[in-house]
This record gives sequence, C-alpha cells and structure tokens, in this order.
Amino acid sequence: MEIRIRNVITEYEADLLHRLDTSFSTGSVYQVTAGVDGFALRETPVAPPLRKRYDLVEGVTVGSRPWDLYALAMAGPRPVGFMATTYERWNGRQVVNELHVAPAYRRRGVARELLSIARVTAGENGAREIWLETQNVNVAAVRAYRRLGFTLTGIDTTRYLPPYTDEVALFMSAPVSADGSSAGGPAADGPTDRRPVDEPIDESADT
Repeated sequence: MEIRIRNVITEYEADLLHRLDTSFSTGSVYQVTAGVDGFALRETPVAPPLRKRYDLVEGVTVGSRPWDLYALAMAGPRPVGFMATTYERWNGRQVVNELHVAPAYRRRGVARELLSIARVTAGENGAREIWLETQNVNVAAVRAYRRLGFTLTGIDTTRYLPPYTDEVALFMSAPVSADGSSAGGPAADGPTDRRPVDEPIDESADT
C-alpha cells in the first residue's frame, strides 16, 4: 500500500477521492443518555440495518487548503483510505478532520497507518493530543478508535442539521507524548511512503 501525503489536493487526487467508498452499514447504534453530570452510551440493535455514506465534497476542492495535510492510501490504482488533519495551536490539538477506509480494506491496518501520519504531524507540531469526531451511529468506528488508543471525551446532541438531527456527535482523543507517539502506538506503524509534499504524480503509473 502506498500513502500519498499532500498539503494541496490536485485535480487527479480529487477525482480519486470522489471514487473512495466511504459508506458503512450497521446493525446497532449507541443510544446516548445525557444528564447534568455526564453521559452514557448503550449499544442498541436496529432493524433494518442503518446505512450511511460520508460526503467528501467539503475540503476536497482542487488547490484549496481548508486542512493542513492530506494522506491518501492507494492499493494499486484504487483509493482505499483518506485522512485529513489540521493543527489547532490555540488548544494544542492535532485534529483529524476526516478519516475514511473503504469497506473491503477495513480491519487491515489502513486506519492505523493513516493515524500514524497524524501522530507524526502532531509530534512535529508539539500537539498535546489527537482529537477526532464520529457519530453514535458509527459503532464500528468507535470500536476501532478505542482499539487505537482513543477515549471518549464528549458529546454534542445538537450538532447536526437535517436529515441527521437524530445523530449525536461523539468526540474522542488520544494523548501525544514528546516523541510524537500516542496511546494508539508508535509514531510510525510500519513502512509509509512519506513523499515530499506536492511531489508531481505520474498519472499513468499503476501505483
């Protein structure tokens, strides 16, 4: 698997990203109970299974930089994963704005490798934590992030506009140590092709 790291999306990469399957289906969701002094999650079956697809239009505009860094995972000519991250200096957070893995490549280490790039970037920026957002309907994502060292740190029950007003935002974080590692593992989990940012791509290559 090749990881392409950029700080500006090219037209070719935007086309690849729009072909990335960001969908998931789930037979259960987390019911969120929020009280004055905290909140609790309870996994509850749903029937029929819920299916959702994330829209990557925001942030994938050619030549723009709404986020600091993009990492695109490729298996041959096929896009199989995507991560975008931004450093927020005011609170020392390395925010993972987007993280998606194609269904056929989940539980195969793609998310771990993409997050390792966020960890390296967090260490370079002197961030104190890596922070991300998911939803109560994405049970598999919550489980995966927990396996990678993230803990649930907060919720927002009114974050989303229609048609997703019934979803609850779940915020998760993992601390970053001085060497750029987090609870999810070392700063680099195996080989990653860290090419220079904005290196030209040979669009005819089978990479």
